[in-house]
Amino acid sequence: MMGLWWVLACSEYNLGTEGTKATGNDVSDTAEIPVGDTSDTEYLDTSSSFDSAIIEAEPSTEPVEDDGLVEPNLETDVGYDPESVLVGGVGNVVTILMALSDQWIPEDTARQLIINSVDFATDVPDPAVLVIRDDNTNGEDEQDPINISSWLQSVGFSVTFMQEPTNGISASDLTGFHVVIFSNPGYPPDDNSTIDALYDFSNQGYGVILQGDDMTQTDNPNMEAMTKLIPLDNGGSYYGVNIDNNNGAAYSVRLVPYNVLNTDISLVEFPYGNDIDTTELSSTGVYVAAWATVEGTQYPEKPVITAYSPSQTVFQ
Repeated sequence: MMGLWWVLACSEYNLGTEGTKATGNDVSDTAEIPVGDTSDTEYLDTSSSFDSAIIEAEPSTEPVEDDGLVEPNLETDVGYDPESVLVGGVGNVVTILMALSDQWIPEDTARQLIINSVDFATDVPDPAVLVIRDDNTNGEDEQDPINISSWLQSVGFSVTFMQEPTNGISASDLTGFHVVIFSNPGYPPDDNSTIDALYDFSNQGYGVILQGDDMTQTDNPNMEAMTKLIPLDNGGSYYGVNIDNNNGAAYSVRLVPYNVLNTDISLVEFPYGNDIDTTELSSTGVYVAAWATVEGTQYPEKPVITAYSPSQTVFQ
């Protein structure tokens, strides 16, 4: 399962820097990347900023194990094949219920968090990563998925950026990728076809990263199946305190140190002035890498960043 060997290679809390990409030159020029209404566009031409390509998947020739599933060869894994009948259960999933380019989050923290998330999501050397910007952003923090693409490529990942079509994506759009990052910084995802395609992708054991402060606000059961989070509300009000649109009160986000997602992140706590989904964990196999509550209060904390791996029942 994606992420198994990386997790097992780490000690319980003292994870050090193993599995973390070395920092390269930062890619900051994204001026040529369209950020407007490209709802009917499939893959945007990012050749000026990103060295990226879709890898064509071919049928695996690896032997079938006794349970009927192919054991992937990490050195030769050609990525997701939508025609495959192999189902390995949900792969490694990271859920980040924040806009990473928000003014409250230091860029170094956001950058390292997404790098660590990809490292957790897959063990494939040089994985092909697809970043999808949901078409339902309503203009809010639209640069977020573009920044994510730049941060990942700056440390050597092969990244493709895609603007989600109006009616969502299909499984075939994910062919050849090892990790998919689906980003809608401030609004709920609105296309069931995209959520279903991500679930099918995950069911072959590939890594999914779901990012945005309303990401769990959907009735599609496949979202809960991936995140292992039960949605309660969008978090615009928490214990009677209104927190939304960086206006007034704020959440206090607390990162749990020395874990698979927070390696090499020194910042322990920071404010966040936008809404954060209020959720409950649906499985004991979910590790919470960050918690939040109303800033300056002792109200119970709720999950903000989670990591799920079917290879372990718990991470601590």
